[in-house]
Amino acid sequence: MRKYMLFICLLPLSVFAQNTLMESIMHDGKQRDYTLYFPASYAQSSEDYALVFNFHGFTSNGAQQRLYSEMDKVADTAQVIMCYPEGIDNAWNVGWNFGSMEDDVGFTSAMIDKFLSDHRVDPNKVYACGMSNGGFFSYKLACELSSKIAAVASVTGSIVPGQDEQCMPGKAVPTLEIHGTADPIVPYDGSTGVAMPIEDVVAFWVENNGCASNAELVDIPNTSTTDASTAQVQIYNDCTNETEVHFIRIEDGGHTWPGAPIVIGVTNQDFHASQYIWEFFSKFSLSETVSNVQEPGSVLDAVTLYPNPSNGNITLSNLPVKSEIELFHMDGRFILNRTSASPEESFILNRGVYIFRVRHNKATNQFFTIVE
Repeated sequence: MRKYMLFICLLPLSVFAQNTLMESIMHDGKQRDYTLYFPASYAQSSEDYALVFNFHGFTSNGAQQRLYSEMDKVADTAQVIMCYPEGIDNAWNVGWNFGSMEDDVGFTSAMIDKFLSDHRVDPNKVYACGMSNGGFFSYKLACELSSKIAAVASVTGSIVPGQDEQCMPGKAVPTLEIHGTADPIVPYDGSTGVAMPIEDVVAFWVENNGCASNAELVDIPNTSTTDASTAQVQIYNDCTNETEVHFIRIEDGGHTWPGAPIVIGVTNQDFHASQYIWEFFSKFSLSETVSNVQEPGSVLDAVTLYPNPSNGNITLSNLPVKSEIELFHMDGRFILNRTSASPEESFILNRGVYIFRVRHNKATNQFFTIVE
């Protein structure tokens, strides 16, 4: 993992456009830096814009990731704000026993709050993608910050073995994985203690999102016959709340960003990952995925929460046995996960606003409650 992307250090920084802000915030007593890129249309508009985080790989940085992915071009054509954050020691905390141990999820949440305050960002259209370690981290955000992130994409990333067992997004999260079968850094078949096999990662999100197991297979036209690779998309689109899971399998592809202007090893040129990522993101909004509205006659229609508001003693009633109950604070903090053992489950909560999410088979419902 430590070899990743040191080659980009020699690239000139003068290519950056003028619509750029380099800012910092304090988080956990440390200065955390990031770069924002605004399309030219932002200054002439009064509308809220979508925001895409693009997280660099291990040993890399935001400037290198910005140049390598060319996502500013997407911002210009799609009218999207891009954010390139900097990891402490050039790494993101994804659960490895090396790299970063920082609260990077909290840092991301703090950035979102600041952007909503300081800039015209649509709170329902905040997305996260990344390369390698940044792809791992995008999945971590899907697991732990699903109340603020509408969809995620990972390029050459994975999930740390065992982290999938702790991942409880509380809802279906649209996900996209792009990975080469010959990736030498994050192997397609996984790496002990570092990365789950990629097909297992995809299967995890298919199950989390309640998707049908059969994927639609779409071959990406082999327009570049000299890049020593081909690409196919596996599309799982029969999912909860009309979410989707996409997996682009790059046959013989390496540890690279497809379509990148810098070719290292086998870099597929049949499509541009940045453009595909935005086209995927643009189909989803947090307001559509966070509320798991059920069809009439759902087994969860009879579930009730009382009293509401309350003094802290709350009961969920008419639960199907073995329902999964997840509790979140309104600010997005995960509080607990419980499997119901009876039709009624009671909770004692401190003052605040909370969201209960109840899942049974593929049905999901949610309840807001106020504790006074």
